[in-house]
Order: sequence, then structure tokens, then C-alpha cells
Amino acid sequence: MTVFFAIVLSLFLLVVVLQFILFRIFLPHGISGVKRSVISFLFTVCINTIPFLYMSTERILDQLPWWHRKVIVFPYAIFVVATAFSGVLLLIVWSARSILQYRSPRFEKNKRDFLGNAAKILVGTSAGLLAYGSYCENSAAEISRLTLPYKGLHPDLTGLRIVQLTDIHAGAFMSFETIAKIVSTANALKPDLILLTGDYVNNNPAYIHGCLGLLDDLKAPAGVFGVYGNHDYYTGINAMRAGFSKTQVSMLCDSRCGAKGLEGLLNVIGVDDPVRGWATDAQFQDVARISGLAAKNQFNLLLSHRPGIFNLCKQWEIDLTLAGHTHGGQVILPGVGERGFSLASLFFTYTHGLYASDENPAVRMYLSRGLGTIIAPVRLFCKPEIVEITLNIA
Repeated sequence: MTVFFAIVLSLFLLVVVLQFILFRIFLPHGISGVKRSVISFLFTVCINTIPFLYMSTERILDQLPWWHRKVIVFPYAIFVVATAFSGVLLLIVWSARSILQYRSPRFEKNKRDFLGNAAKILVGTSAGLLAYGSYCENSAAEISRLTLPYKGLHPDLTGLRIVQLTDIHAGAFMSFETIAKIVSTANALKPDLILLTGDYVNNNPAYIHGCLGLLDDLKAPAGVFGVYGNHDYYTGINAMRAGFSKTQVSMLCDSRCGAKGLEGLLNVIGVDDPVRGWATDAQFQDVARISGLAAKNQFNLLLSHRPGIFNLCKQWEIDLTLAGHTHGGQVILPGVGERGFSLASLFFTYTHGLYASDENPAVRMYLSRGLGTIIAPVRLFCKPEIVEITLNIA
């Protein structure tokens, strides 16, 4: 966590510097350089006191009026990301212009006018896209339905309907009201089995009681099972375990359990999160023990917060793996490849959607885009999803 904190702090300070530069560029020409620097500094300090004001209070956002989240927190997060994105692009644009100007004198223009116009265009465009992604595409989860055929599927498992929820991230960007709607929608689907794949609370333990209390309302005749994600460890794994112990959700930590009424037919395996390597496929510990959890002559259904486990599930021939963690990258550029270009592909082998083993296509994984967000409450072409899977005989 020390290294993680250092990385986050460094990135935050970098964004603050970019904010200062952009403010200075935006100010009118007639103001002296010293005055522009002072004014930009004051603007930057004022804007960045917002998160510290919220962190200094013991109350959580759900105990404050609704507008705190929509009118202050969301715009601030959008502004931070827009600043970082625009600042980096501005540097690229300025560098490209400098090269062109050096090679061809006809590119010689007023430097300050060029930077100012480029900065306004970049900040305006990125802020507009992020606002759309925050208030429109991220506003409600869609239901992703798919039917998976399996040869030799037991008759009692044929037609079994499974609902997966993952990456709720209760906190500044995810209200209890939204979680309640997610739970209501999941129950309305009347699934036989509900499976949760981690990251229930973003990082503030004050949200544990409210979030888990709502998840306790999930109902399915074959049971509700879950595993922990890396953010549950960041929040405080002991507090999370204590919270779940008061619910009817069965949490699995490198263990297995038979689904209610389907014992001997459906083997539910839960893999604990490795915690480290949050931006990689991650290395799982005690792999031999986990592989031993698979049951012969049963349908093996494995839950893992990290999708990287699928590399091993192919070897173990786990029938179906459900995972989360990537959020689908939160931003997907459509039209690039079969799935579009997901920002998650910069870090992970698997990003979102259905995957199958090349050796045995019946060995599959569904990687959900999740429900919550991190860094900023923004999604573009990557809507939050509730997954409904129906098993069928091939």
C-alpha cells in the first residue's frame, strides 16, 4: 500500500501542475506573468481543497444532500481527468507544432495564441465527453443476457439462470440509492443463483454497513455466493468479513460449496484475491490447492475477482469462470477489433465479455464490465452491466 499511495500521490501532484499550467494559459494576455502565476496558483489551490474537505468529515456522502455528489464531486472528478488528459495532449500538440515549425517556417504563429486555443479546444472537448459519460452512460446498468450451451449438461442444470454482480465500489461515486436499484433489478430477474465477484466498497469502511445491508436483500433459491476483490482489502478485509458474516451471502475464500438444492451437480468455487499487482493479470498463490477444488462429474463454476485466473482455468477445464476487476476499461473505442479497444487492454489480457479456451471451447469465462467506477465516474461505450447467464444443453 505504501508504493500504491506514493504512485497515487505522484499522479495527483502531476495533475495539479497541469491544472496550474492550463489556468495560466487561459488568463488574458494583458496580465503580467507574475500576476498570472499568482492567480493560477490560487485557482489551483481552491479547486483541490474539495477532496480534502470531504475526507476531513466523518460523514459519508449518502448522509449529505443528493446534490453533493452530482453538483460537486462528479464535476470535480471530471475536471481532474479532463485536466490530466488535456495537459498531456497539449504537450504532444505543442511538441508536434515545434517540430513542424522548425522544418517549415510557414507554421510560425503566435505561440501564446496557439497554446491558448489548443488548450481551450482540448479541455472543452474532453470535459464535454467526460460529462456525457458520467451523467448519461454511467447513469443506469444494462442487463447483458446470454445463453451458454454445454454437452452432457445435467437436466436439473438445464435452464439454470445465474445473475452476476461485480465491482459495485460503494463510495463517492456510487450511492446507496443506486445500489438499492441494482439489487431490486437483480431480484426482479428471479435468478436461480446470484454470484458476486468482489469490490463491494471502494476504500472507505464507513460504507460497509450500508452496502452490505443492501446486498443482504439479494434472493435466489440456490443461494447467493461471493468472493472478495482487491478494494475490499484496501477498505479493510477484517471489517468486510465481519460485515458479510451478518448477511446471508456465502463468501468463498479459496474454497468451494454446493449450490442449495443442486449438491453433487453444481460445484461453486471461490478464489480469494491476490491483492498485489492490481494493474496486471496478477499471480495467484497456492495454485495447486485451488486446482484441487474442482470436482469430477460436476459442473464447475469458479468465481474470481481477477480475470487472469482464466489462464489456469483452461488447464483445469473449469466449465465456467465469472470475473470482474477491469470495469471493461470504463472507456471502449468501438469499431476496433472484435470487442473494440478497451483501455483495460493496456494492462490486462482479458478486458470484457465472453472468452473461450482455444483447446476446449466449452471452457468459458464471462468478464463483466461491472457496476461502479474508479478515478472518475465516467464510462464511454462501456455501460455498467448486470449479467444474466442461462445454462442450456448443447
